Amino acid sequence: MRYGNDQSMKEVLMALVKAYRIESGVNTAMIEASWLKMMGKTIAKHTKEIQLRDKTLFLKIDSPALRHELSFAKEKIKSNINEEFCMQLVDEVVVR
Repeated sequence: MRYGNDQSMKEVLMALVKAYRIESGVNTAMIEASWLKMMGKTIAKHTKEIQLRDKTLFLKIDSPALRHELSFAKEKIKSNINEEFCMQLVDEVVVR
């Protein structure tokens, strides 16, 4: 049985995410799930926390040398994430 409202599953899910205001948590979970593939094993192993708040990605790295290295690659990280998800998820990256 078909109803008059023809929406794709993606549209329905996105409407629910917006209605319940959980976009940030869902986007963070998507980034965490793809982090190993995007950044590699070494970086993923030393990443202790990933948070996305107001289009700012906060990364907690436990290695001082890697933290310093990643501070120079903020633009690349931002573009990799936005490319991976085909949307503007991240405007700024903060490495701690």
